[in-house]
Amino acid sequence: MIEMTSTGISLAIAEDGSSIAITDRRRGCRWHVDLSRAGYRLRGDDRALRPLPEGAARRAEGGIEVRYTTAGGGFAHLYLPAEDHVEVRLDCSAEDVEAVSLPGPLLPDAGPRQVAAPLYQGVLLSGTGEAWEQTLGHGGHMSFSMSMAAVLGSRGGLMVCHESPANWTARLGQSPDGPYFQFAHERCPIDGWTGARVRIYPTDADLTAACKCYRARLEDRGEFVPWEEKIGRKPILRDLFGALMAFVGYNKCPDLDYAAGAAALRRMGFESVFYYPVRMFQYSLDFQMGGDAPIWLTDETIAAVKAVDGAHVGPWAWVIEGLDDGSEAMHAIFKKGPDGRPIPNWKIDEQRWYLVCTPYQAEHVKSRLAGDMAAMDWLHFDVSATWSGRRCFDTDHELHGNRPMGRVEDMDWVRRLFSDETVGNRAVSSEGFNDYHTGWYDIGSTKMMPPRTWSAGCVPVPMTMLVFHDSCIHDWWEVHNYNAHPGFGLQDLPHGIGTTGCGAPALKASMDALYGCPPNVFPFGKQYGWVNIETRETYSYLVRLEESGVQEALREALPVSRLHKQIGEHEMVSHEFLSEDRAVQATTFADGTRVVANLSEHDAETAETGQLSSHSWRRL
Repeated sequence: MIEMTSTGISLAIAEDGSSIAITDRRRGCRWHVDLSRAGYRLRGDDRALRPLPEGAARRAEGGIEVRYTTAGGGFAHLYLPAEDHVEVRLDCSAEDVEAVSLPGPLLPDAGPRQVAAPLYQGVLLSGTGEAWEQTLGHGGHMSFSMSMAAVLGSRGGLMVCHESPANWTARLGQSPDGPYFQFAHERCPIDGWTGARVRIYPTDADLTAACKCYRARLEDRGEFVPWEEKIGRKPILRDLFGALMAFVGYNKCPDLDYAAGAAALRRMGFESVFYYPVRMFQYSLDFQMGGDAPIWLTDETIAAVKAVDGAHVGPWAWVIEGLDDGSEAMHAIFKKGPDGRPIPNWKIDEQRWYLVCTPYQAEHVKSRLAGDMAAMDWLHFDVSATWSGRRCFDTDHELHGNRPMGRVEDMDWVRRLFSDETVGNRAVSSEGFNDYHTGWYDIGSTKMMPPRTWSAGCVPVPMTMLVFHDSCIHDWWEVHNYNAHPGFGLQDLPHGIGTTGCGAPALKASMDALYGCPPNVFPFGKQYGWVNIETRETYSYLVRLEESGVQEALREALPVSRLHKQIGEHEMVSHEFLSEDRAVQATTFADGTRVVANLSEHDAETAETGQLSSHSWRRL
C-alpha cells in the first residue's frame, strides 16, 4: 500500500492499483473508488467501457501515479493530495484509446449514500431500486448543468468537479445498493487529452455544503461573476428582478394585437415583462413552421409594445444553424465535419438546417444588432448554450486561425457570442443552463418537475441556484410554460427521474418561489408543434390571453414575480428538507427571506408552516 497524508486528507492506493481509498480526516469518513465500474473505450467500441487492466502504482510528481497498460501504450491517473482536496490528472499515450473513466464512482466504506447530480436544476437520488444508467453531457435537456456532482454519506460528502468545460461525459445511475456517478474524459481529435482532470473535495454531508464548495472553486478560478458586476455593465438586468418571462411563439400571427396584450399584462400588475420572440433572428426567413411564416413584428408594433411601461422585447436568436440557400456566402460559414462537409442538424417538415461556425455567428449577430435588430432590449439565443462545444474542421475559416477548432475553443467563442463585445448592454438568455457561460449570459433555461407520483428517492433540488442565484437565472424551456398548450405536454423522463412539459402552474410557481426564479408564461401568440416528430411534420396553434389556462397561470405567476423582485439579486444561502418524504423544502436567501414549498401532490404539515397544501408555497 502506498500512502500520503495531509492535514485534512489521507490517500491510500494498493501497489497493483486494486484498491484506492480517500479518508476525510476532519470528519472521520473513508471513501473508496468502485473500480468495477471504471474502464476505458477503444476506437470503434460502442459506448460501454472495457474493464480496467491491472495497474501499477508508484510515487511520482508529488503524488501517487497508477498506470494501466493497453495495446499501443497505456494511460495513467496521477493522484495529487492537497490540504482540502485531491486532484486527479489523466495522461494517455495510447492512440487507440478514445475515452477513460476518471476516479469513480466514489462510495463510502459504510452506511447509506445519496447522489446530488446537476441534471437540469439538480436531482437528489437515494435508496435502492431497479438498476439503470444514463450517459450525460454538459448543458441543456437531460444533461448536467454544471461540471460537478456529489456523493453524500452519513457523516460527510465528496464533491467532484471536472476542471474542463468540455470533452467529458457523466455516468449517472442506480445500482442495487444505491445511486452513483462517474466522470469519463474523451479524447478530442483536435486537442487531444487537454483538460483531463478532476478535483475531489470532502464536504459536510448536505446539499448546501456540496454546492457551496463548487461555488468556492469557481470563485478561485475567477469564473463566478455576481449580478452586481453584470449590472454595472448592463443596467437593464435590474429589470429582470420581479419580471415575467413572456414567450409569444415562433410563428407569425398578423391578427394578434401584441401591444394590447402587453397593456393587459401591465394592468394585471406585472411591472416588468420580457417578451420573446418578437422577431425571428435567422439568416433567412424563407421557411415555414406548421404552415406559418416565422414571427416578425413590424417596427410600429414593436414600438407600441415598448411604449407599455416595463415591456422589454427580444428576438429568437436562432443563429447556431442556417438553411442552405445555395449561396457561396452561406456555405463559407457552415461548420464542417471531419469529412469537410457541412453538418446537417435541425429539420422542420422538409426544411433542413446546417450548423454555422460560432465565430461567424458572432459576426452576424453584431451586424444585425446594428441594423434590423437594433430595437431589441435583450436576446434569447436558441440552443447556443445547449450545443456549446461543437468542433469545426474547416481550415478556410480565418476566425479560428485556418485550422480545426476543438470543443473548448468553440465554448470560448460561445462566451464571446453572449458577451458585451457582441450584444452590447443587452440582457442575454439561451436555451440550456451551462455553468461555463454564467459569467457571459444572464439566463439559462431547461428545468424539470418531480415525477408525477412523488418519490423520496428522486427529488428535484436547486443545485444551480445554490451556486449561481446571485449571478444567473435558471428559467423553464420556452415552451414549458406555466400554462398548458397543445404542442408540448407533460412527458416522463427516463427511469422516473422527473417530468417535463408545459402546464402544472401551481407546481411550477412553487418551484420558482423556492428557487428564487421568475415565472414563465405563454400569454398569447402562435406556435408550432409536432404532428409526428419522427417524420418532422408540424402544425400550428394559437394561444389567447383570455383562455382560462393562461389566466390561471398568470394568477400563479404574479406573486412569484413580486417575490423575485425582492430576492432575485441575493445569494441563496441554504436549502433544507422539512418533511421525511422531502416534498416540503425550504430555501433561505442572503436578505433573510425564507421560502417553504410543498412540491408533492399531497398536503403536508410542518412546524414552521402548519398545513401546507399540495403544490403551494409560503414566504416566512
